[in-house]
Amino acid sequence: MSSQTSQLLEAFEALPEVEKRAFTAEFLRRAIPFDSGPMEDEETANAADQLMASLDAEEYDPDAR
Repeated sequence: MSSQTSQLLEAFEALPEVEKRAFTAEFLRRAIPFDSGPMEDEETANAADQLMASLDAEEYDPDAR
């Protein structure tokens, strides 16, 4: 990952949650359609694990959103 990408991610993490949502929606609107190619099984499993952990955190901590 480039230093520019790292800086963008750090700036994103510093945003308030409302701004993160607005940025994400706009970013995805501009990025679609985008074909990243087929995903490996390990990538899919890792994404599912991260999603489930996030959903569990939201279930047990309403402020986690």
